[in-house]
Amino acid sequence: MITGVILNHGTPVIELKVRGSREEITVEGILDTGFDGFLCLPISVAVSLGLELVDTTTSELADGTLVEDEVVFAGQAEWDGAVRHMRILLTRSADVLIGTAFLEGYRVLLDYPASAVRVERVP
Repeated sequence: MITGVILNHGTPVIELKVRGSREEITVEGILDTGFDGFLCLPISVAVSLGLELVDTTTSELADGTLVEDEVVFAGQAEWDGAVRHMRILLTRSADVLIGTAFLEGYRVLLDYPASAVRVERVP
């Protein structure tokens, strides 16, 4: 099971270990149900990790804006005790986004009165 917290302004966050060719770090990421990828990292974090450029893609933002030629990097993250290889997008924002691609086969509980997040594998 993965646990996290709900911040005072209502944002659910969890910690995630992320690896590149140079470094492994633990990041605190926003659980973003509007993001269907795995992970979106700030550019400065991606550079320090030494992620490998593997592709470009077009993404659609929440307001419908299309972002073309967005760079995609390969990296790894630890999820529920297992290392997963994934495609990682970059952002100019300081926020780390954890997307719904991680959630296949999992149940998410957001307990606002307790300020708690629980992500558990569905048997």
